[in-house]
Amino acid sequence: MSTENKEHQNPSDNLTKDVLKEISHTPTICRNTWFAPFQVNQVEGRPSSVTLGAEGNQPPPGVEIQASNLPITTLGSGPGDNTLSLTYGQISSLAGDFYGTSDPISDGSNDEERRRRFMSALNTLINNPQDQPKDARNLLEYLQKEIDAVKNAVAKGLDPSTVYKGGEVVDNGWLQYLTLGRKYPKFISYAGLAVINWDHFGDDARVVYKTGHLAAIKHAASSTSKDALFQAYSMNAFADHFLQDLFSAGHLRTPRRQLHGHFTVTDKCAQYMHDEDCALGLQVTNEDNHSWTVYGDRRLLDKVNNENLIKCLDAVQTSAQEVYQAWKNQTVLNPDDFGAWRKVPTKASALSTKQPLAPLFLLGPSGTFADLQRRDDLNDRRTWKYITNWTVAGTLIKLTGNKRWKYPMQM
Repeated sequence: MSTENKEHQNPSDNLTKDVLKEISHTPTICRNTWFAPFQVNQVEGRPSSVTLGAEGNQPPPGVEIQASNLPITTLGSGPGDNTLSLTYGQISSLAGDFYGTSDPISDGSNDEERRRRFMSALNTLINNPQDQPKDARNLLEYLQKEIDAVKNAVAKGLDPSTVYKGGEVVDNGWLQYLTLGRKYPKFISYAGLAVINWDHFGDDARVVYKTGHLAAIKHAASSTSKDALFQAYSMNAFADHFLQDLFSAGHLRTPRRQLHGHFTVTDKCAQYMHDEDCALGLQVTNEDNHSWTVYGDRRLLDKVNNENLIKCLDAVQTSAQEVYQAWKNQTVLNPDDFGAWRKVPTKASALSTKQPLAPLFLLGPSGTFADLQRRDDLNDRRTWKYITNWTVAGTLIKLTGNKRWKYPMQM
């Protein structure tokens, strides 16, 4: 790896109208679409859902049920359209990307503050009579368009990522429209959440999963009632979104927290790196010494991502099972012993300089934006050569409309 030692400059280039147009119509989403593992029956031999342990008369004692078939919480009250039941997978896929507050969870100054922020984010979905169930129903009905497109691709034997050749299947502008005017305190819109979404990346995602999973385990261990178990499952489903992010290549090494600011222009750079890593994949290893290639997001259900999908679902299954065991045994698991830590890709493997795909951006010694390095030749994805005298605007001018970032991407 070589690096040109030049003074890093603040973004100063004038953006063209075409660049500004793309930024204004395409919020920095980096959205991880994890509906499918819980709603699409995939290739033979591949797990299609997580199972949940349950006790009591309904379902039968000790039975394990497909998470996709079991509503675990109900929004609203009363008859008809006044209520909406959600499954584990639906909660998990809506978490963070669509439901959260203006206070990123990982920004909390201590464990208790992060727990409070997590619960506030969760409550925008499951304890929010001001906006629910209408808000979630509108989103789920619209997002069904994406689920149907994925199902159709699978039915035809195609990789689901092929449906994105023409761009997004669902319109980000419409998702923003559906989420405007929310009433719950600090409950911001889709694009608002996307601009501050570093909770979904790297170390921050680990912190958020740990916070939410521990909260769910403690709640499960606090009561022997079935209601407590299902409340804990709802909490854990929300937390598991951030665990799933750790099986998405674009979320492993993108310096999302550093690539933020300047009226979302800097955030757009993070999306380009996210999309590139997700499409082309990273070679990773976990603490169990398993090595594989992780892709992400649009490529979740592609055949090439099969092994990664199985490992992700295994981690989510472990996570849900730990909640059940906490409820059954009335014990709290130490966060250091969470089973997911042995299953997720290690940070070191994702950041390895032996990766065939050179990262678009590379953290410098200080770990801040000030010495953030950029790949010298944006189109040369194999050469680890970096510069520091780059500008955000100048970079976006080169990337906007660049065919190298169109699906399907190539090394």
